[in-house]
Amino acid sequence: MKKFLLLLFCFPGLAQKDSTKVLEEVKVYVFEKKRSTLNTPDAFVRAADLQQFSSTQFVSTLNSMAGIRMEERSPGSYRIAIRGSSLRAPFGVRNTKVYWNQIPFTDAGNNTYISLLEPALFSSLTVTKGPSAGIYGAGTGGVLLFESGARGNALTAETVYHSLGGMKTAIDLSAENHRLYASFNQQEGYRAQSAMKKQWISYEFHHNFAKDINLDLSTYYVDLAYQTPGGLTKAQYLANPQQARPAAGAFKSAQQQGATFKIKSYGLSARASQVLNNLWAWDLSQAIQVNDIENPTIRNYEVRHEPNYSTRGVLHRKGIISSDLGFEYQAGQMNSSTFGNRNGVKDTLQLTQNTHIQQGSLFLQNEYAGLANWLFTFSGSLSSYWTEYIGNEAIFSPRLAVLRKLGAHQSIVAKVAHGYSPPSISELRPSTGEINRTLKAENGWNHEITYRGKYAKFNWDLSVYQFNLDETIVVRRAADGSDYFTNAGSTTQQGLELSSTWMIHPTLTVEQSHTWQNFRFANGNFLTGTTPYQQATTLVWRHPSGLSLVQNFQLVDYQFLNDANTERMGSYRLWNTKISYARKCWTVWAAAENVGDERYSPGPDLNAIGGRFYNPAPGRNFHLGLQFNLTYSR
Repeated sequence: MKKFLLLLFCFPGLAQKDSTKVLEEVKVYVFEKKRSTLNTPDAFVRAADLQQFSSTQFVSTLNSMAGIRMEERSPGSYRIAIRGSSLRAPFGVRNTKVYWNQIPFTDAGNNTYISLLEPALFSSLTVTKGPSAGIYGAGTGGVLLFESGARGNALTAETVYHSLGGMKTAIDLSAENHRLYASFNQQEGYRAQSAMKKQWISYEFHHNFAKDINLDLSTYYVDLAYQTPGGLTKAQYLANPQQARPAAGAFKSAQQQGATFKIKSYGLSARASQVLNNLWAWDLSQAIQVNDIENPTIRNYEVRHEPNYSTRGVLHRKGIISSDLGFEYQAGQMNSSTFGNRNGVKDTLQLTQNTHIQQGSLFLQNEYAGLANWLFTFSGSLSSYWTEYIGNEAIFSPRLAVLRKLGAHQSIVAKVAHGYSPPSISELRPSTGEINRTLKAENGWNHEITYRGKYAKFNWDLSVYQFNLDETIVVRRAADGSDYFTNAGSTTQQGLELSSTWMIHPTLTVEQSHTWQNFRFANGNFLTGTTPYQQATTLVWRHPSGLSLVQNFQLVDYQFLNDANTERMGSYRLWNTKISYARKCWTVWAAAENVGDERYSPGPDLNAIGGRFYNPAPGRNFHLGLQFNLTYSR
């Protein structure tokens, strides 16, 4: 390890000797600033090519980033954890905010249906890690910032075939400021009761008007349905990993009950911004989102109607002391009706639960850059969250960061930030049907040091942190398999993350990420669902002829499956390979996932009753793709 770190810190000096081709300079729009890598006072990672591994999901891309874990229980069923556990997310994304072009995609109830989003739609993704002190609303996990836009005058058509059955087709049409994207994706799945069907259509308009006014409009509609096969015991997992959860006692099987998550979602958003002069600028966004959900499960049949509204505005001032003063507000009406489930058909009404949710924050961020090679950042927010279940609660969250540039190629950052994350509507109103009026918000302090280097052919990002979290929210499961949530007290989360990129040759680049995590409950047990170590290596070879190879390796260490640490799942290793050949107007590729045919469960059900922890992933599988790209002039 010592030799490796010595190589890491000494190699950049050698990298300067040959600058015939250099690594692309990364700039990100994050925390209301357009920044280069060395001038960013917060931990982040960025992906410019979200389709490097697949155009149907983000799993391999996100799992190649340090400190991030995306789990796929079955096609369409995802969970995301940034520097932590997915204890709060039996499905979906919680405790992590998601934005599309700086507009909240996470709803007012703190749920994000990440499976709705289309990887091919976005030009880049920036992930910030750890609490943002309210700059991006309430949360302690992190933020995913997706960016999309018009692509000039271009037409792209794509078709992908999968060895497990099913296909995806997509059309992407841009005409200067306009963009229309439509796709259809259907998979049969590896397990019984794991098929998925998704239809997406979106329109975007991006235009620069006179007086430096920018307008961004977007709208989308998606119809998604994915079957949920359910967790297996270890004996069932080893005997037949392709089976769905079988019948047990009074409960029918997942197939008998037609267990499926169905969602139809519509969104409309507008964002305007203007540069007033060399000192002042502003931006303002408005958005609505409506989610209609049907969810037949083994226990019942839930129907939800969730209209949401969000607005966000920021006033910017540039100078030796730069300031960003802003607000974010969200409101949602969360209506839920629970019926009996009779072989996949709604039966008699059992329960109706309707509630209104509001949350908002006021934030101020100041940066002082008056000293050479120094950057001081101080921000704070006042956040509030209200429902009829837990009432109004206001929390002030500060954030302080000091950045010191070490010459032209290195920088070091020290940061302390407070995080606050109220329970989501799904945690307050879990599948047991009983309202949890005693559930408290998570909050805690993160202390972090980051050391970065950026050279012509080699760069790195090393972060060490400790996050002390109070009132940690965890999932529990009742005897009938229903979910409920409780506060588990304090947890200590210590971590080290190392990312590096090395251009060995103008045609060959190696990217690596390492994540060490020591996350513990107050009693000393490991935090459920977290791994002490995970690593990813990606080799990218691109030949001038158009031939390219992407080889990815991932190692995920063991993890405990319950809070008592009595059940443990072993480590696993994945090899993924993609070979492409691109010409001027077309690209063809073939990809293999899990080349080593590893048996593993990428998204276990944590704290599952009866030992039904395992959601088996497919063995070795393949997909083939063909894409046509045309540009035209008007």
